[in-house]
Amino acid sequence: MTRAIGRSLLLGPGLLLFIVAVPIPLIALAERSIALGPSGGGWEWLTVREWGLFGYSVRLAAVAAVTGVLLSLPAAYVVGRIGRPFRHPILGAMLLAPLLLPPMVYVFGWGRFQLAGSLDEGLCVWVWASWLWPIPALLIGTTWARRGRDAYQAAVLDTSPGRAFATVVLPLLAGAAGAGGLAVFTLCLTEYSVPHACGLTVLATAMLGDEMHSGHPADVLRLAWPLLAVVVLALGALYAIWRRRSPYEGDDAPSALPDARRGRLLGLVLLVDLVTVVLPVLALISRLPSLAPMKGALRTYATELWTSVAIAAAAGVAAVWMGLSVIAHRRLRPLVVVGALTFGVLPAALVGHAVLTAYLPVGFVYNTWLLLALGYLARFGWIGVLIGWLAWRSAGSDVVAQARTDGADEFAITFHLRYRPSIALLLCGVAVVAAMSLADVALPSLLTVPGIAPISGTLIEKFHRFEDEMLVSLSLWLVAGALPAAVLGWAALRLRRREIND
Repeated sequence: MTRAIGRSLLLGPGLLLFIVAVPIPLIALAERSIALGPSGGGWEWLTVREWGLFGYSVRLAAVAAVTGVLLSLPAAYVVGRIGRPFRHPILGAMLLAPLLLPPMVYVFGWGRFQLAGSLDEGLCVWVWASWLWPIPALLIGTTWARRGRDAYQAAVLDTSPGRAFATVVLPLLAGAAGAGGLAVFTLCLTEYSVPHACGLTVLATAMLGDEMHSGHPADVLRLAWPLLAVVVLALGALYAIWRRRSPYEGDDAPSALPDARRGRLLGLVLLVDLVTVVLPVLALISRLPSLAPMKGALRTYATELWTSVAIAAAAGVAAVWMGLSVIAHRRLRPLVVVGALTFGVLPAALVGHAVLTAYLPVGFVYNTWLLLALGYLARFGWIGVLIGWLAWRSAGSDVVAQARTDGADEFAITFHLRYRPSIALLLCGVAVVAAMSLADVALPSLLTVPGIAPISGTLIEKFHRFEDEMLVSLSLWLVAGALPAAVLGWAALRLRRREIND
């Protein structure tokens, strides 16, 4: 009886969260778009200006993807030499840190160096690359650690080392670099806050601006379909690259490196972190004469800050709970994973409008904080799915097989062997979703709730009003909000390493 209740609590609410956050908004948006049609009375292609914005968006995202891959190469080399990041918690924490910093905070930090005017495009590209470079670094580095080394050793038995690297290893690394670049490209193509903070108009910013002045769902779909087409093609290419994995699968063991050599390698990653993360944060701090403005910002906007933290934390708990339920439910797992991932890369304006359309008639959701939490869940639920997948794989196949031999049922295996030992990882997932939600600008601008003023919206307001001290102070508080996720990530990796060593 107790196990049945536990299984119901694990699977039921999590799947319900997925249904209310993804399928219902999508169905409502499609139904409403067909029923109302576009505001002009007929379906039209994009205008010449909108096609130009689309091409401009693609160019900026492509340059950012190439820049991000190039920036990731030193860290990719380190990952390839040391092994998976969870085998070295400090390495994992250094790779996680850039992803947690709100991207618009990068813009405000680099703005200290007077990067303006004709350099706005370069600033946008650099911020995207310095925010997302850990993604290609992980893909390239783990490809070498898991497959490249064994493939090279097998190939040199039949040919010269140079030819073995060129014909076997280089295509593997090129495929990993291409996958990393595609991931960065896809995220940049639909990202809103960085171009907006840089003063650029791309299709994602145009979508949000037009959506705020239009009550027709079809209008935002008309603008979104080129981005959706590119995103679908990019996801298909990523899937094809993943399916064409090498038959060489190593154990991803770390290289036998002396401590001094390993320290120098970690110093290389630290150098990249210093350039991309620490430098803009220090630039922000240097713009404050003292800590008094930060204290003043906390006193003035304490209600907005703590309300935003509470809603973001609730979205984080919901996302992780959803992920655990999805991964534990094998039959629905592929469908739900694809749905959550797809929603995660859609333009924020489209996600926000879908949630708004679905819950406009539902008063207890539309007029409360639940509307904003559902928007965050829809946008960042894929992180919870990823955390659930990592927790599911935390138990070795031999341990699971032994538990089944001893008579343990699937729920006991899932809860006691997979999920309960991964509590630090699950808390890290909650903190990551919360940090991402706190920094999100696009969704709160659409999902407005009476009496709730998200801190990210307040930050953008200070940006437009040129209130520099308050802008910097609130930015630093958002940076502080990302610290728990980094600490919990380090703790989760440390515990995982201890389990592997034991």
